[in-house]
Amino acid sequence: MDAPLSCPPLVLIEWLDSGQPVPNWQWLEALEPRQPHICVSVGFLVQDDASAKVLAPNLGASNGASGWDQASGVITIPAASVKRMVSVSPFADPSASRDIA
Repeated sequence: MDAPLSCPPLVLIEWLDSGQPVPNWQWLEALEPRQPHICVSVGFLVQDDASAKVLAPNLGASNGASGWDQASGVITIPAASVKRMVSVSPFADPSASRDIA
């Protein structure tokens, strides 16, 4: 069996997102209180810097073996929106799972 290709870290990120815009006109005094939505996303961490955490749930090796060179389903999460980031690598000891942000 071939050795698995090296992957970027697999992480779970809890983050805050804005609410869905309300499309119709509303009277200001009738507005219901709103709050951000908590979201959770899982994927390979392909960018991790002060501005953004970028996850790719799918990686592809276009030549079949020598390395990941494609991604699909990429999501960009503003770093300021991240509440928690946890390693979920299947190769790591489960007791070693820890917050990494």
